[in-house]
Amino acid sequence: MRISDISQVTVLLDAGAEDAAEAEEKVKAFFARKGIQLVLVKVLPRKRIKAYKETQVLLSLVPYAGWKMEYTVRCSRAQFKIGRVQLPGEPFDLVVSDPSNTSFPQTEVFARMMELVESLK
Repeated sequence: MRISDISQVTVLLDAGAEDAAEAEEKVKAFFARKGIQLVLVKVLPRKRIKAYKETQVLLSLVPYAGWKMEYTVRCSRAQFKIGRVQLPGEPFDLVVSDPSNTSFPQTEVFARMMELVESLK
């Protein structure tokens, strides 16, 4: 799936991160430039994740994996799934993870994910 074929993306944003507001603006601006409908879901560790199941691409900027995240990803009918941490059974098609003992801001991870996605042919 090329980025030009995508009409809707659901992004799971780590709302508890220091760069949450900046990441939200960058995500919105990126998909607005591409003319892609965005469903933005703000994820907090102790809250239920309410993500839209019927989307073409599911993109998770959340740097941790728990049962709520796994449930959300597995229930999604997205054709392409991108994440930061692979889950059991490997439901993500593309994973951009942090090196061990390092944690990058989600703005940087999002930029790298989009570089990779745009290079896919």
